[in-house]
Amino acid sequence: MRSRERRARAWINYLRKPLRRFVPLFGFAMGTVFLGGVAFYFLYDQRLSFSQSLWTTFALLTGEPTLDWPRHWLLEALYYVLPILGLVVVLDGFIRFTYYAFRRDESSPEWVRAMSETMNNHVVLFGLGKVGFRVLQQLIALGELVTVIEKDPHCPNLAYARNHGVPFRIGNGREEGILDDVNIRQAKSLICATNDDLANLELAIDARKLKPGLRIVMRMYDQELAEKIRDTMGIDLAFSTAMLAAPLFATASADPCILNSFYVEERLLVIARLTITEGSELLGVSVGELVRTHQLVVVTYKRGSGTIFHPPTDTVIQAGDVVTIECEPQTLRKLHNLNRDGAAATAG
Repeated sequence: MRSRERRARAWINYLRKPLRRFVPLFGFAMGTVFLGGVAFYFLYDQRLSFSQSLWTTFALLTGEPTLDWPRHWLLEALYYVLPILGLVVVLDGFIRFTYYAFRRDESSPEWVRAMSETMNNHVVLFGLGKVGFRVLQQLIALGELVTVIEKDPHCPNLAYARNHGVPFRIGNGREEGILDDVNIRQAKSLICATNDDLANLELAIDARKLKPGLRIVMRMYDQELAEKIRDTMGIDLAFSTAMLAAPLFATASADPCILNSFYVEERLLVIARLTITEGSELLGVSVGELVRTHQLVVVTYKRGSGTIFHPPTDTVIQAGDVVTIECEPQTLRKLHNLNRDGAAATAG
């Protein structure tokens, strides 16, 4: 669904609440006009059509009588009561409705709920600090629908969310109804990215109660606690900053060719970039042979100014080519030896 269509649907959802409040008042005003019209039709000094009687009552509600002062006591009472009723009840209700409709605050719970109700299979992001901001950037780049919960109304990263049309709810995870405001029951996942382990955990538990199958990814500072939560509480992924940073820091310090590293089921994998040297034993080897022999993945292959992602298996390696691979650290050391690039001693 395009952004304009979603905002149009959000407007409809947003106006439901004031409409529910305004409709009874509107019905009361119309009933008053009808009953007053009946009274003027039968009791006024001169003969009026029923439409004239209705208009006379309506004019009295607005404080602009159109007929001379009546003689009947009931109509005299209406001349006093209807202008006051119109001013206090009808006009006040109309002003409140228009103010609610046209002076909306995009960070208000009502607007966030209205926007979230237009979403399905979206991601709820809790926390828009340094980590949450980077996460939001990646989610937007992936084309995901996102709703944000942030406790600090002065958070500078809220401007980025606003500029990209991301609804954000100001509040903390303990606030009653906050998960309903972001439509957690229709969400596909929850990312808890604040620097408060307890707040992350509490919101994750509350969300899992509302939607048992919800996928939860949680940031935690305490690595041991993160592992226990992941294993015992049904949280899909629980990361500590130290756990994420340690492999990259360690491997990058050992080998300057390494771009990134991560664990997959207790297995350490690295992303590394190799420049093929003139004396390399890899010259003339095809990408397919490289993959089969060393059990690795060739992510990109660059020759000259062109870069190919997942190159064809029959591509033959030449001197000066730059190959980005995914493999284990020990495999990378073997490749350094074969490439004769002088990095083997450093990596070893």
